[in-house]
Amino acid sequence: MHRHQFQRQIAVKSILVVTAVFLVMTAVFSGYIVHTGGKAFEEQVDVQLRGITSQLENTLRLADNIALQIGANHLIIETFGGIEGYEGRQNYFVDNADRDYALKQHTMSYLLKKNSLSRISLFDEKGNMTYVGRAVDYGYLKKDYPDTRMFEDVEEWFDDRNHANLFRVDGQDPYVREASPTISVFREIKNYQLIPSECLGYVQVQIRFESFSDLEKLLGKDTECYLLPLTEEEILYSLRRERSDEEVVRLLETKNGFSKEGLYCKMKELPEYGIRVFIVSKNSSLIKNLTSTFAWMFFLLVCIVLIIFVSQRQIIRKTTEPIVQMCDMLDGLKVDENLQEIPLVAQAEADELQRLNRAFDELVKNLKLSMEKEMLSRVNEIQSQMFALQAQMNPHFIHNILTIISAMAGSEEQEKIPLICEMLSSMIRYNTSYETNYGELEAEIGHAENYLELMKVRYEDKFHYALNYVGKMRGCHVPRFVVQPLLENCFAHGFRAKKFPWEIDIQVYVSEECWEINIRDNGNGIENEKLLSMRGELLEMRKRDMGELMQEMRIGGLSIRDVYERLYIAYGDDMVFEIESDERGTGVTVGGVNR
Repeated sequence: MHRHQFQRQIAVKSILVVTAVFLVMTAVFSGYIVHTGGKAFEEQVDVQLRGITSQLENTLRLADNIALQIGANHLIIETFGGIEGYEGRQNYFVDNADRDYALKQHTMSYLLKKNSLSRISLFDEKGNMTYVGRAVDYGYLKKDYPDTRMFEDVEEWFDDRNHANLFRVDGQDPYVREASPTISVFREIKNYQLIPSECLGYVQVQIRFESFSDLEKLLGKDTECYLLPLTEEEILYSLRRERSDEEVVRLLETKNGFSKEGLYCKMKELPEYGIRVFIVSKNSSLIKNLTSTFAWMFFLLVCIVLIIFVSQRQIIRKTTEPIVQMCDMLDGLKVDENLQEIPLVAQAEADELQRLNRAFDELVKNLKLSMEKEMLSRVNEIQSQMFALQAQMNPHFIHNILTIISAMAGSEEQEKIPLICEMLSSMIRYNTSYETNYGELEAEIGHAENYLELMKVRYEDKFHYALNYVGKMRGCHVPRFVVQPLLENCFAHGFRAKKFPWEIDIQVYVSEECWEINIRDNGNGIENEKLLSMRGELLEMRKRDMGELMQEMRIGGLSIRDVYERLYIAYGDDMVFEIESDERGTGVTVGGVNR
């Protein structure tokens, strides 16, 4: 058998509470780590984005400066100034190789200084063109351009004299047929020292997006970078690309913030250059930190649980020693003649607290049994007193009826004596029945009607009564002697010094839930002060002990007070007892619930 089970329960519950608190603290701490780590991660991504955009801007500004220097060079201005009179079908620079060579020698120096530049082109509105850098299709040198849209856009742009330069993004190099996205900066060839100055041609400095591959070193781990046009969802170039075009386009909807996949996205627009920089990064370091944190937290939790278990075991053992001793004492109790009511503790119960609880339950059951015995004794005592009172009421009633018979014996009404004796015999049988304190409502009303008929024989036409009822009286049980005493009270008090005729009206109401009887006479009524005093006295009776009420019930007394006590003993607060009185007479309503 496992002993001291409740001690283990206390230890386990303590550990559970500490574990719950620890888990809550871990959740709060993890949330703090996620918040602070997320902020630091966002700052790192912002730094990377600023670094990339800064490098792009520096490269593009340098290309613009080179285009400006070439467009303002006196050799180039002089050469393009001399082309105005050339009307040949061939490219001017094909027919004038020496001029072409001189320009290439000059522009090649710029190309060699900056490795990111892929081509420098010089051209005019007539299609005369020369270049250095990556080769172009032969059709451009013969004025047979495959695609003239770029030249048209450039001329239209600079027709507006408010524009000093033009940055153009092409998803495909306009000079070749291979897919190679480029970004170009255009400047006018003219003498910038003269204002106004005529445009002689255009300088185009091209940069292939592939030349930005060195920007990858600025990216952190698990970070991707995408370069896109300003207004289109086309990927021009990517660094550390790990996803398809469709996935990137879906991530563009996030722009700035975390996507549904948990990726941090950041967008930077460069409207001056016509491009956007889009960065996608995964915070893998935060995941590793959280994993490491949870591992250490779990290890710490195990250590805390072990420490609590050892310490709690010692503390609980000392603090619960008295309870263990009580359990041992209960286990040692033996049943003998003097301990019949002492509950025994089940030996098979392992939990001492549960055993004490069971023992207490047994003690309560014994106490309840004792109270039930005491209550039964009190009920028997009250019932005996009620039977005694019932027997004591008989002389009072018989005395009144015999007085009536005596008065009629020497008069002309003596022939009524047999009828009176029959009714008296029926009432005596009802009075002397000691089987129960309750009777059928129909029998109680019949007993009251016999009494009224006796009074009717005595007073003849000087007295009238009416009896009406609603509902079925059969099967309804009421305390005995609650109606006839009220009728007798009408003759004893209500009709005293009252001129004839005397009248009594009885209304009986019976339902499935309750019963009520209203008795009203046309007597003198009760004075208001006396009525209030009577009501107060009856209410005070509810606060008193039943035994005291029974002892105060007078022998031969069947007053309103006695009827009230009988109803209160039978129904308690569920009783109905109301008294109303005025100059027209007095009315009493009694009743109770059906049981």
